Amino acid sequence: MNLQPMTQYNVMLDDTTPGGVGKLADVLSRERIRFGSAVTASVGRGISLQFLAKRDSGLRRRLEKKGMRVREDQVFQLEMPNHQWEFYKLAKALTDAGISVLSLHSASDGDTVRMVLAVDQAANAVDVVARLGYNPDYSVV
Repeated sequence: MNLQPMTQYNVMLDDTTPGGVGKLADVLSRERIRFGSAVTASVGRGISLQFLAKRDSGLRRRLEKKGMRVREDQVFQLEMPNHQWEFYKLAKALTDAGISVLSLHSASDGDTVRMVLAVDQAANAVDVVARLGYNPDYSVV
């Protein structure tokens, strides 16, 4: 399987009317962006929508042209045992290395947790995670 590194797009919408999300959906459908999951959050009087897609500078430009603010973050995934101390080890190691977590998405499957992380220093974080034995990968499934 030939997987490409993914980018997390964080799109800020000031327009919380149904038309605001509709504008975003219109751009994504025209760009043929398919994403298996998205996360939304209220931010002040607006909303933030996060999704993963292949990096595309044109996508950012087209979203901004529609009046949306866009942040792009490199993401990577890892799998680790599903135990609270493992998450503590991960968080402590990243903190000790001076790395800030920008977002974290996780899903558990029995004794394993799969995480997708966006951080402020992706290359350094991947090294830290590898030293913990969690086998980080830029190719997010």
